[in-house]
Amino acid sequence: MFELIFITSNNEKLAHSKYLARAFDIHISKQKNYGVGYKEPRIQDREQLIKQSIQDARERFSKTVSNSEERFFFIEDTSVIIEALSNDIYEVPGVDIKYWMQENSFQDIDKLLKSKGNNRSVIVRSDIILALPLKLQEKYDTTYKVFTSSTRGEIVSKELDIRTQPLYPWLSHKTFNKWFIPDGENVPISTLNIEKADKHDFRKAAFNEMLDFLEKEEEIREKNPKSTEKTGRQLAFFAPSIFIICGLSCAGKTTLANYVLSKYSYYHIEASDFMYLNYFERHGAKSTVEITSFASDVLKEDPGIVVNRILNHIKKLKSVPIMITGFRSPDEIDLFVKNYSGELVINSVFIEANQKIRYDRSIIRNREDSTGSFEDFSIKDNAQNEMGLNTIKELLEEATIINENSISEYFKEFETVYGESLEMSEDWIDPSIYRKSTKKLEQAILKALLEKKEEDNYYTTTEISHLINELNEYKNTPKAKDNVSRYFNQNFHPYYEILFDKELDKLSYRLSNTGLSRAKWLFEMKQS
Repeated sequence: MFELIFITSNNEKLAHSKYLARAFDIHISKQKNYGVGYKEPRIQDREQLIKQSIQDARERFSKTVSNSEERFFFIEDTSVIIEALSNDIYEVPGVDIKYWMQENSFQDIDKLLKSKGNNRSVIVRSDIILALPLKLQEKYDTTYKVFTSSTRGEIVSKELDIRTQPLYPWLSHKTFNKWFIPDGENVPISTLNIEKADKHDFRKAAFNEMLDFLEKEEEIREKNPKSTEKTGRQLAFFAPSIFIICGLSCAGKTTLANYVLSKYSYYHIEASDFMYLNYFERHGAKSTVEITSFASDVLKEDPGIVVNRILNHIKKLKSVPIMITGFRSPDEIDLFVKNYSGELVINSVFIEANQKIRYDRSIIRNREDSTGSFEDFSIKDNAQNEMGLNTIKELLEEATIINENSISEYFKEFETVYGESLEMSEDWIDPSIYRKSTKKLEQAILKALLEKKEEDNYYTTTEISHLINELNEYKNTPKAKDNVSRYFNQNFHPYYEILFDKELDKLSYRLSNTGLSRAKWLFEMKQS
């Protein structure tokens, strides 16, 4: 798959670019270097700003990316032209929009516009600058191409209380979008549904021009439509199952998955780890947007947001026995069954336990997501049921395991029903494949955190590098803190839970349930 690198520190812009490129067989990745991707000069001249920005970006890019002269990357500059404040020479705020918004409140801007006759007309513009590899520099006699688009509208007359759209974070309460009403609408673009917002997307045309250019150069192509029929799918005889385990909080889903992982070597995938992955990619690890609100909203709008990521993850695992926990909506199960193209049989199971028992378990567990009072726990149950768990419970009435007694009885009941599939897992496992395909640095991080899993602590990137270098196999080849930081900065991964310390402005990490499974598969499973 073609990789196009977006040099940006803005997660919302990155999410927007992935959305705009969704029809093409392309992977848009974040900048490779840790820290500032390029220095943007604070000048009014757009042409000079673009020239200096792309030049600085290329210099940094060449130092951190191998074969940099053969790679594509791009940057994006958003500008705003308020007609009442601009003239033929100066655009206000122009390319200075980010700093201008930090320095001016809506009340300041509203007062200024009224003093100028209250002309609230505005143009929002996007310039996408694509850095060309050497082969195209010679062809086009330039080192970069600029693609531009814009949308006209007006500034709101009254500031509204706007909430960032969880699935589409560029429709935000932070950026100029919260004040911008496109022509033909009567509310800010940040409040429009995605179909309407797409019509007025000031980046869309520029981005499409860039994609058209890359397609013309035969670097990318549109995705082939995937058949929704399961025709031709072969199920293996005498194969283990993929188990989809559903249930309310503290019903025993993860407990069962850990047991099946340890005894039968089933690879455990926790759906919420992939929900967090989507959340972090759109909002970053320091966002104030609540994950519960995000999850509820996105499942209503796009039930496949987690399923599709899990299906892609499974493709890389090949045909291994898998247990998936945490689906909340029947649509997720339907989509998974419909689109899974592997050869294993899918079994969906519901784990049931009464509310008081589950609440007591949550108190004993005392994790960060524990709700405190019984009333809060009930509210959490209601929220999960509204997502669709109550419907799943009804659909899986004949495939329900009760977990209200001892753990041993719980495990025994599951094994009694599904033991035949569980026993088949051993012949389907070859951890050596995944050791070979997992990058050395990621292996080191997973192993270091696996060694500390029982302590259940979070670790900063500096602490993780120390943990790695304490392991015997890395004492002679220590891992630098900057490399560990770069690994976490460049991409989010489903293997880690993230904790943000607001006072220290620091992020720290520990293994997620999926990460624990991955680490055990890499280092504790027997070679076949």
